[in-house]
Amino acid sequence: MAGPRLGLILIAAFLTPLVPSPQAITREEPGQSQELNELIRSATEALHKGDYAAAIPRLEKLTAMAPNVAEFQADLGMAYYSTRRPQDAIAPCRKALKLKPSLAFAHYFLALSLSEAGDCAGALPLLEKDYPRLEDPSLRRVVGLDGARCAMSAGEPDKAVDFLQWLQHDFAKDPEVLYLRMHIFSELSTRASQELLLGMPDSYQARQMRAEILEMQGRTSEAIAEYREILAKEPQVPGIHYQIGRLLLAGKRDPATEDAARREFEEELQLNAADEGAEYELGEMAREARHWDEAIEHFVRAAKIDPRFYQALIGLGKSLLSAGRPAEALEPLEKAANIAPGEAVAHYQLSFAYLRLGRGVEAEKQMAIFRDIQKRKEDDRRAIRQGAIDNIALPQTAEPPE
Repeated sequence: MAGPRLGLILIAAFLTPLVPSPQAITREEPGQSQELNELIRSATEALHKGDYAAAIPRLEKLTAMAPNVAEFQADLGMAYYSTRRPQDAIAPCRKALKLKPSLAFAHYFLALSLSEAGDCAGALPLLEKDYPRLEDPSLRRVVGLDGARCAMSAGEPDKAVDFLQWLQHDFAKDPEVLYLRMHIFSELSTRASQELLLGMPDSYQARQMRAEILEMQGRTSEAIAEYREILAKEPQVPGIHYQIGRLLLAGKRDPATEDAARREFEEELQLNAADEGAEYELGEMAREARHWDEAIEHFVRAAKIDPRFYQALIGLGKSLLSAGRPAEALEPLEKAANIAPGEAVAHYQLSFAYLRLGRGVEAEKQMAIFRDIQKRKEDDRRAIRQGAIDNIALPQTAEPPE
């Protein structure tokens, strides 16, 4: 997980070199003042330009001539780090901190160098300490990214999650942060899956996971069989009847299948009266059968369990409209549109409700929103299709092989 990465070393360019003034050094080393002055001048100039490769030989001479100047050691460490030599940066950073423990600059680069040299056990405590106190956003970002990677490498997933939370707060739209979050959470999921399937294969949780995998593979009947095996051994496990009912409805639907699914949802509610999913599915089945009052009852209960369940609010609004109660439909539909403003169906149904109540201006406004959402979705679909076509039909730039 650790190691130098293109772009990360550039944070050094945002920092001010720590080379002390020539006057300070000449007082300490009067016999070598002229050479020191020239080295300090040229090293400082190279550092300010970001030319770390040119600064390194000058700083190496400075640290040899004035080995007890902490700032020289810290600048040399930074220059090594910035030229992708994190292993070389460790010693001067350590020496700088030994000479001047308060030198935060050296602390930061020691942590980063240890991390990118692969010593995550040594780097992690320093990175954890550094992140909250850093003010420079470029440096904070790199410390956070290295900290998350190092925590995973060191077998400290909880600490990795802590770094990800900090990064998400400070750099929510950063693509590298999002990419790293995706990979780490994916890796944590894979690790937990392996531990569950290999370590506790007979547990109902392992069976449930196998059922979910079968479902993703489109092997619906096998997934249902796996869920039924769970109920045979653990009949009180919540959520299993709901999953079976949902899978039954996902296949070929006929009266017998729908009756079987309905029984599963009802059994789920016997086990867990607060299962909003089962209430919603029963509401949808009743609505499709034009049993408006029954549908309304189920949707009301689902929305009461989860007030932000906008699909249940839309189902409730639809059912109230179909039952000839448009005034009552307004509240759930308006709430659904506020919760999920990009949900086209909510705006369409809300437009219909306003129209039924003679509120033409509001109806047209909601219909305009509906059309805009639909257009954006179609534009996105068209762009995706065009992108796929462009990738397939690339222009011929060379003679094809015989």
